[in-house]
Amino acid sequence: MNTSSPDDSRLRGILRDARPAPELPPGFQNSVWRRIEHADTELTNTFAGLEALVGWLLRPRHAFVGATALVLVGITIGVVQGGNLAHDLARDRYVSAISPLTTR
Repeated sequence: MNTSSPDDSRLRGILRDARPAPELPPGFQNSVWRRIEHADTELTNTFAGLEALVGWLLRPRHAFVGATALVLVGITIGVVQGGNLAHDLARDRYVSAISPLTTR
């Protein structure tokens, strides 16, 4: 049960007077809407730049260069890892040839 007594309404009035709401500066709403519009244009500009980058990458000449670069990077990584694997395998074979009882 929520009954409101005269003391509650007096207390609410005192609290409301103790914390007065400040007046908004003139043109506050206009500045808020300007900021919102400015944020929208920045977001649009960001997506426009992203679209330009994707459009540039999707041109056949650039796509071919990008695919070739990725293939070369993959081959390089494969050669390096294969060399490391061959080195480890050769070391293990050498150790087992010198001391066959040694387990690794």
